[in-house]
Amino acid sequence: DGAFIATWGGGGSGNGQFSLPFGIAVDANGNVFVSDYYNRIQKFTNTGMFLTRWGSLGSADGQFSDPHGVAVDASGNVFVADYGNARIQKFTNEGTFRMKWGSSGTGDGQFRGIIGIAVDANGSVFVVDIGNDRIQKFACP
Repeated sequence: DGAFIATWGGGGSGNGQFSLPFGIAVDANGNVFVSDYYNRIQKFTNTGMFLTRWGSLGSADGQFSDPHGVAVDASGNVFVADYGNARIQKFTNEGTFRMKWGSSGTGDGQFRGIIGIAVDANGSVFVVDIGNDRIQKFACP
């Protein structure tokens, strides 16, 4: 019915705080994943208790440059649309880096402004690429 239930967070760079939160996803266990300006993903319980975080500014595996969309597949893997690095990164549910794909450009598998991401029941990954005015679909092992 749209009744307010809870809120958490507040401005800042500490655990459980946010600066320009952008992406949010919920896994099958109710855990909540949030991306924000501090180039990190934070994981919470569905009541807002902070669990863990990962990421930092950069282009190495597990680092981000303005992470936007977040999605979680049926196995609990976390996918992040890494806007500034023009790539998708895949992590375990606890934040261990698994794989990445993508680069900057206009070709298949390339991006120019990825902001949204979703995963379907079959594990296909859908990416919103606003710079190329398109959606791309990927198979992901």
